[in-house]
Amino acid sequence: MSFDRVKEILENSLTAWEAANGGPPDLSGHGDTFKWSTKDELLAAVGKGKRLIQPELIGTPNADKANLLIDLRVGFGGRRMPDGGPFIPDAEIQEIEDWIRGGCVD
Repeated sequence: MSFDRVKEILENSLTAWEAANGGPPDLSGHGDTFKWSTKDELLAAVGKGKRLIQPELIGTPNADKANLLIDLRVGFGGRRMPDGGPFIPDAEIQEIEDWIRGGCVD
């Protein structure tokens, strides 16, 4: 598992959302650092005031507690992301979790 695969999963999710909803999502409310073009951007990304991947969870058995994974699986306040779906399949979310648990290697 590599960052390129994580990026592919996230990008495919945006593409599917755009196709289902007739255009790109408005991500401006997430903040200026809500990006994942590079691994460094993803590891520094903050969405709605929360770090997507908290540094202290990288390479640990607690990777499933990463805000990104919670948001993709159940959401905060009951709003799973991407908002309204289509949602990333559980197997692909697990790939992201495995990448975080494995130390976010390239």
